Amino acid sequence: MPHADPKARLIALASRIEADPAALDERETGDALAMEVGGEAALRWRLGVLRALMVAPPDGDAVREAYGELVDRYRDDAASLATIRPIGDEIRRLEAEGSLPSTLVARSDRRSRSKL
Repeated sequence: MPHADPKARLIALASRIEADPAALDERETGDALAMEVGGEAALRWRLGVLRALMVAPPDGDAVREAYGELVDRYRDDAASLATIRPIGDEIRRLEAEGSLPSTLVARSDRRSRSKL
């Protein structure tokens, strides 16, 4: 069985989606592996998914929603956010050009709050 190791499988899927954004057919598998593996491989997969959605958004909210989920997930990881945030700038530029639908996605505050 090729790529029996979950991390190797995820890296292979990330490489595939980076080379061919239409490869979102493996998203369910990749998302599950990203949850299992974590780390840089998971971030690479999630960024590949976001970029694939930017190429062919299935609906008007998909790109903004995926970006918002990434920011939420990596909120406390400065290094990952430094990689993610420039894509947000790119999304805003594409929206301004009319290449991507401009939407506002309402996100709840997912940070834990201490009780008084």
